[in-house]
Amino acid sequence: MEVKVLSKETIIPSSPTPPHLQPLNLSLLDQLSPMLYIPLLLFYPMKKSYQHQDHNKAIATLKTSLSKTLSRFYLLAGRIIGKSIHCNDKGAVFMEATINSNMFDILKEPNNEVLTKLLPCSLLCNTKPIEEYPQIVVQANIFECGGIAISLCLLHKLIDAATFCCFLRSWATTNRELLSLDHSSPNNNMVCVDYKSFSSLFPQTNLLPFHQSLINNDKAVVPPSSIFNRKRRFQRFVFRSEAILDLKAKAKSCDIPNPTCVETLTCFIWKYLMKVADDGDSQRPSTLSHVVNIRKMLEPSLGEVSLGNIMWGTVAHHFSTTRNEEFEGLELSKLVSLLRQSFKKINKDYIKELIMGGDKERRNGVMKLVGEINKWPISNYYFFTSWKNLKLNEVDFGWGKPLWSAIAGDPNEMMGNIIVLVDNVLDDGSTEAWILLDEKEMQLLEQIPQFLEFALLNPSINLPHNQKTADEIFSNKLI
Repeated sequence: MEVKVLSKETIIPSSPTPPHLQPLNLSLLDQLSPMLYIPLLLFYPMKKSYQHQDHNKAIATLKTSLSKTLSRFYLLAGRIIGKSIHCNDKGAVFMEATINSNMFDILKEPNNEVLTKLLPCSLLCNTKPIEEYPQIVVQANIFECGGIAISLCLLHKLIDAATFCCFLRSWATTNRELLSLDHSSPNNNMVCVDYKSFSSLFPQTNLLPFHQSLINNDKAVVPPSSIFNRKRRFQRFVFRSEAILDLKAKAKSCDIPNPTCVETLTCFIWKYLMKVADDGDSQRPSTLSHVVNIRKMLEPSLGEVSLGNIMWGTVAHHFSTTRNEEFEGLELSKLVSLLRQSFKKINKDYIKELIMGGDKERRNGVMKLVGEINKWPISNYYFFTSWKNLKLNEVDFGWGKPLWSAIAGDPNEMMGNIIVLVDNVLDDGSTEAWILLDEKEMQLLEQIPQFLEFALLNPSINLPHNQKTADEIFSNKLI
């Protein structure tokens, strides 16, 4: 597959950001966030109703709507400089590319190496000064069949999953409004809330032992090289709704009669990650951290359109063993109980104490969380995050809902042992799990019958039931 970039330009906000809104100090939570890009791809077949558009018009509309959206999400059009976000309207980067293949070929056999070629840039930010990295980089990939894949790299320093979903929904709504011939779409009033108010709740600090590497003014900073120095594999597994129901039944206990889908899948995956740890010969403790969105835990609670890494991490521990008799006796319900206990600790009272306790208490709270990461050499550490219920499969730019939303990237540019849960495109309760592991550990995981009984290894993308056939969808060059 050949990707040919046709153009690259900077898209600035349609209206300038008022001077009094810049610069703004990063919050402590954003200060701690790494300088890495979050990757995302959305695949659209382009329906017949849009045959009147050529691809030039579709691209032009995307640029215009992006400019309008950046005026509402003005922080994302700025640049990170030192410990501040400068709302200087430097804008986002937009690229257009053509692909000499059919989109169906990718959906039939999803492949991370191929998907990575569709991304607009590397995920690492370590080759130039921080202030030279745009927060949003977009590439519109036009396939021979006429389909289009929107790929994005979103800078994690100020963007978490909730942030980029709000931005995407706003951009898509604006694009629909521009495409609408009758202008019946509702006005897009999604505007980011005051970042200064949030950052004041979590003021940055220079007193953490690792703070200098996080706020270095001279060059881009990424996590320690030891996190990246192994050869890794990034693999997709799919849990059908029936499999999830069966696992939930196994995860139930007297203490937790109602395990959630996220709890169940997280702990099921965690169990088998322990089994394959260190090539299946680990006797080390296993630590799991799971991201929690704390917007509703703040008082007053923040709305959904609130920018920043407004999240905290739970921490759960288990002594890992690969002795078969002990491992097979490890009940899923026990792990779910450990995870639920860690979730319960992150509540409104916990967040209030963290905010109101002063710099010393806040610093201690941060150290309790990141201290586990510092134990990386002696503990197998896994980082889980859930993008479920973010409605990525409903991001409609005016061409209909995407056939698939995907994650991709060079696995050796990403922090290891990351697991992302995403809703399946069929919206039938199925869930995709994107797992990044050391290559040898991934090979072991792919060969465990008990794991594959519930987790399908990278199946073809199922097209929505209301589409006739893949050939009909992709045989028309619609833009």
